[in-house]
Amino acid sequence: MANSKFHHEEIHRGKDLVAKLARKHITVCGCGAIGSNLVENLVRQGFTKIRVIDMDRVETHNLNTQIFEESDRGAMKVAACQRKVFKAVGTEIETEDKELKSANIKKFLKGTDLVVDAFDNSASRKLLYDYGKENKISVLHIGLEASYCEVV
Repeated sequence: MANSKFHHEEIHRGKDLVAKLARKHITVCGCGAIGSNLVENLVRQGFTKIRVIDMDRVETHNLNTQIFEESDRGAMKVAACQRKVFKAVGTEIETEDKELKSANIKKFLKGTDLVVDAFDNSASRKLLYDYGKENKISVLHIGLEASYCEVV
């Protein structure tokens, strides 16, 4: 019988690595097709310090590519994501249901080890790029457009 919910990860990666992953703070910017699926997978791998930023609500057209269900329609994406990952593995994530702007970026990214940019707009991407470069914070940019995907 498994000793923890991350038994498989502990066997294949070692308990020390799983514990190290749990201590890393990741901020995921955007809770859409890329961000919501990424958050769910991160918590299932043992990451526990995750903050998600998104200001959108779940709409019908989100249901086929994002982790949301019919009952989530109308809810803030970050709140629905928070409920879903807690229900799945008992991990409580931080959420911000506001637009990321230059006035709040310092607050929202405070204490993060890695920023994942899963936003769907270039203004927010540029804001993250500039902030990460200026503050020496690693920013992973992930973009998807039609049949083209890029990770920088």
